[in-house]
Amino acid sequence: MDTEREGTKPASDWAPEGRISFFPVPDEKELDPRVAEIVAKQREKLGEPNNVVRTHAWRPELMLRWLEFYEFISKGPSGLSRVEREMIGVVVSAENRCLF
Repeated sequence: MDTEREGTKPASDWAPEGRISFFPVPDEKELDPRVAEIVAKQREKLGEPNNVVRTHAWRPELMLRWLEFYEFISKGPSGLSRVEREMIGVVVSAENRCLF
């Protein structure tokens, strides 16, 4: 049943409709408060949480450290502009057939 097409919203946008990972996706009510904050920001900015956060939410410490590392790589000091770094990421992802 496609609830969006019928004009009603699903009860929650947290739980994926199908399997998205070998890792467990925790219930939203059980999220670490720091992860819940990220989910709230994604809903505000993107409309719903993304699958990266859903799949990494079961290990919040690792996810938060990975996000910190990503922020440093993408926005930290570098001889490359942010756009150049983003373009490198897009090319590498395309070459690896990654959807993100």
